[in-house]
Amino acid sequence: MAIGYLSFVLHGHLPWVLSHGYWPHGEVWLYEAASETYCPTLSLLTDFDEKKGFTDLLTLGLTPVLTEQLVDARFRTGFLKYLNERIEVSDKDTDEFTSSGNNEFAKLSRRWSQYYSSVREQFTERFEQNLVKGYKSLQDKGVIEIITSGITHGYLPLLGKEETVNAQIRGGQAVYKKRYSKNPSKGIWIPEMAYRPSYKWKNPVTGDKFDRKGIEYYFGLNDVKYSVINTPLLNDGDDIGNNLEDSDVIQKIWKRSEKRKKIKQKERLSSYQPYLIAQTSKTQRKTAMFTRDNETGAIVWSGDIGFPGDQYYLEFHKKHFPSGNKYWRVTGSQVDLGEKAVYNPEKIVERLDENSAHFTKIVKKTLLEYNNEHSKPGIIVSPYDFELFGHWWFEGVGFLDCVISQFQDDDEYSTITCSNYLSEFPPSEKIAITLPEGSWGKGNFHWNWINPETLWCWQKIYECEDSYLQAIKEFKRKDAQDGLLKRILNQMGRELFLLSSSDWEFLISTYSARDYAEMRINTHYDSFQKLFSLYTAYTDSSTTKDVAILEQLEKTDNIASGEEVYEWFDIQE
Repeated sequence: MAIGYLSFVLHGHLPWVLSHGYWPHGEVWLYEAASETYCPTLSLLTDFDEKKGFTDLLTLGLTPVLTEQLVDARFRTGFLKYLNERIEVSDKDTDEFTSSGNNEFAKLSRRWSQYYSSVREQFTERFEQNLVKGYKSLQDKGVIEIITSGITHGYLPLLGKEETVNAQIRGGQAVYKKRYSKNPSKGIWIPEMAYRPSYKWKNPVTGDKFDRKGIEYYFGLNDVKYSVINTPLLNDGDDIGNNLEDSDVIQKIWKRSEKRKKIKQKERLSSYQPYLIAQTSKTQRKTAMFTRDNETGAIVWSGDIGFPGDQYYLEFHKKHFPSGNKYWRVTGSQVDLGEKAVYNPEKIVERLDENSAHFTKIVKKTLLEYNNEHSKPGIIVSPYDFELFGHWWFEGVGFLDCVISQFQDDDEYSTITCSNYLSEFPPSEKIAITLPEGSWGKGNFHWNWINPETLWCWQKIYECEDSYLQAIKEFKRKDAQDGLLKRILNQMGRELFLLSSSDWEFLISTYSARDYAEMRINTHYDSFQKLFSLYTAYTDSSTTKDVAILEQLEKTDNIASGEEVYEWFDIQE
């Protein structure tokens, strides 16, 4: 038996961007992530399978909204066009640098051309323009485990209706079963790691109060066995609420959340084992929670002390005009962009070896200490945004290669998927924990998603939730066999889902792509309202123009195409 286990949990997610802009905000996000993260990592994991026979390597969350984009024909066409353009501009850089006698930069530009050519070959030849199929194949072979999420990454604690929370999860499972497995996903990535327990909740916009079930209740209804929480949630909310902005709306939510705290854990719990969530009703099914490990998170993710800040790694922010290629290294966190040194690829193997050895040493030391104290193998769960590896940190895929290889070659420590750890070491039935409200965001609470700058977003979401549930109720009562009405109702659900994506509020609050996020909120709200008007005014003499609105939205916003979306809002206990 191993001394302990490491589980990388990678969270792959991008909001729906197909047919909603290109550059600097829109489809280019998807193509960048595919060329720098999704395709290279798939190639690495496939090599592990085909050349070394490795299994049980990591847990990979691919959100339904990302998955549905990767299987869309628009992605295949757009991605190939993007790769061809990257090769072309890299070749132009080479001509520019060569003609000016800048051989050092010319060498780097040729590397970029070769890089994108390699990705194009992987995508077209090795993976037959189907990354989702490639990842599914790895799961079928036991190389990785794929888990789902809310269908459009909605911020579950703040959604106004229980039906909408359930629909996010049920829809996520539906897409998962359609694309990855006949069976439901055992795990789920909670969008933004945002959890809310059961208590009398007050709508931050309308002021309505009603009893709400904990998020885990809907995990159970939809066959989810586990998820991952942020570290502060484990021990009764240590550090939650620190540094919260002094805004009225967030303080009111915070105070109501604080009132519902009932149980203090008798002793501090270890983050190196999963725990069952305490049941709050007889019908609630058991759900386990793993906990994010702080130390391994910081040394990989932190911009100040993390590995991506190593002086020799590729600088993300400095780009050559007009190609956009990167030719400089980090140099130092305090070094001005104008003073960045030239990138030296020959230093990278050495840096990856040192960083991965450092990471592995920390993991093994921690697991050994846990085993000595508890006499059983623990698990370090290391969750990260998937896009960190390759996109934000260009050398990150190489880091995964080094760490996984080191653990696969070790007889005492191993990588493992979360489901396999649960099967081998099920959590104790004697310890059931309660969790406070919180997320991974600022103050470990909701501030990044609801604040004075984003309250208007929630006003629109709550309005559409109410309208949609009323429309479903009327449809079931009178017109359940009407095919056109059903199409309208399904597309209304898609627009509500896209309106509810947590990405928009986060981008607004952090002033990154703020204008784009505001536009997307208004776009999906307007689309929903057009469909709602069509629905309420519908007769057999509905005009061609009206139907054209529906047909256009069915093409542009076709997430979960062919699914009876409205049925996901039915809570089946």
